[in-house]
Amino acid sequence: MASTLVTTPVAIAKAFSPGHITGFFEIPKGQSLSSSPQSRGSKGAGFCINKGIFTTVYVFETRSGSAILINGKFAKPAEAEVSQWVVDWYLNHVKKPLFVRVEHEIDIPVGFGLGSSGAAALSLSYALNTALGSKYGIEEAAQIAHDAEIACGTGLGTVIAEYAGGFEIRTEPGAPGIGKVENIPITDRYKAVILPISPISTKEFLANRMEMINGLGGEMLNKLTETKSIYDFMKMSHQFARVLGLTEGKCKGVVSALKGAGIECSVALFGETVFTIVPETSVTKAVEIMQKFEGRPLICDIDGRGARVF
Repeated sequence: MASTLVTTPVAIAKAFSPGHITGFFEIPKGQSLSSSPQSRGSKGAGFCINKGIFTTVYVFETRSGSAILINGKFAKPAEAEVSQWVVDWYLNHVKKPLFVRVEHEIDIPVGFGLGSSGAAALSLSYALNTALGSKYGIEEAAQIAHDAEIACGTGLGTVIAEYAGGFEIRTEPGAPGIGKVENIPITDRYKAVILPISPISTKEFLANRMEMINGLGGEMLNKLTETKSIYDFMKMSHQFARVLGLTEGKCKGVVSALKGAGIECSVALFGETVFTIVPETSVTKAVEIMQKFEGRPLICDIDGRGARVF
């Protein structure tokens, strides 16, 4: 791998994808492994945060291959499964041998329900599309990232949410351009306060709880579509997490303390990560409560722009 770096790259591109928290979702009936990947996905509600993943791609005209780095260190295969899928897809669609060096700069914890797999796939697909001159539209590049998440089993609706940005309701499942998203306006007076405590494998969680999840969020989606209320979103997210057993364990004390102080909160899907959306005037109070527990609180803006190329 090191020998490829002595040559000059023929192209460089950089992209960013925000992280994302899902509050609740449902997996519509009728989906199966034989369904088209771009038609598969979830309906649900959540929001993007202004922390996420910056991805820089360097393309070299040399032997075909790739290297993936995460925060300056070469990634193990298990750490970069989704990214490798995206790289392989693009390299299989070019007509000459190229070496791609991928550098992910991640400022959100990985595996804590903050949408890191989707953000890696989406920012990488945008950057590769630009660097390779593939001439796919932004929507098509996002569809490739969605396919990667479906193929690797790491997510169902994260990519379309990060593609759209903001506080969103995913009203129809599928990849960008196929699924449908309704954005809900939210003012910059609100902040997300997040406490990542411990990771959970989304792949394992989904595999073990598909039947429980299926249809669980449908009624919530219908209500939120009518009210478009942050407070309703937070209350229903907590109910959803509680039914799945996520409000127990390490999250239990944090959730209880926040709710006892009048701050509605929930647990991110999927991670032992407690979150709330509050007015700026309540941020200090939420942080002070979270600091009494394991983990380091993150204060984030809601990212309304979605993924983009630099």
